[in-house]
Amino acid sequence: MKTKSSLVRILWSLAYISVAAAGLRVATGAPPPALRDSPQRDRTVVRKPWSLEPVRVVGAKNKKKGKIEIGKSFDDDVDWLDGFTVTVVNNHNKTITAMSIDMVFRRDPGDSRRSASWTLPFGPDPFSPEYHQRDPNRVIKAGESADIQISPENYKLLTGFLKQLEFPLNIRQVELVIAAVGFEDGTAFYRGAFYVQDPNNPNDPTKKIPVSQPAAANYQGGQR
Repeated sequence: MKTKSSLVRILWSLAYISVAAAGLRVATGAPPPALRDSPQRDRTVVRKPWSLEPVRVVGAKNKKKGKIEIGKSFDDDVDWLDGFTVTVVNNHNKTITAMSIDMVFRRDPGDSRRSASWTLPFGPDPFSPEYHQRDPNRVIKAGESADIQISPENYKLLTGFLKQLEFPLNIRQVELVIAAVGFEDGTAFYRGAFYVQDPNNPNDPTKKIPVSQPAAANYQGGQR
């Protein structure tokens, strides 16, 4: 009987402690441990536009979401960049033969370390010797759109890259920047500036000369 009474008192004490702890959380506004430890699920895809850009990012998607609106928050898991795909439209009056987009990852507020960048390519770099080896049938004509996707292999490399740079596993935002664009006439675009092929080196894509921006009339719909 004495043992049974002691057991009852212990059970009542544990129940009282549980109720008191729950009341303390309510009074202080603290979330339950399961909610407090769960990662935030809000994600955002933003873009950095140039004053005149020959290619415009118009949307994105991944394995689970067929449409991700640029600049709008959405709910997803920590692996949301798996199968990440960017949709672009050729905003110029020339056929695009190659291009690349930078996926930029910013640090959290208060973290002074440098941001990181990962390249999402459509063909070889138009400023590289490999540009001559591009697929001539893989182009984006004026006014047309195309999808550029991160491959499963590159997704694994990207996660390892971010881990090495001590980014959190729970990436919440990616910024998209049109980095480089090559056109069928040998001209090119790089980070807001336009280039023409060096006439003294007509067959060397690494030799290009900067020029002034073309008129907005050369763009589908004018200036963006």
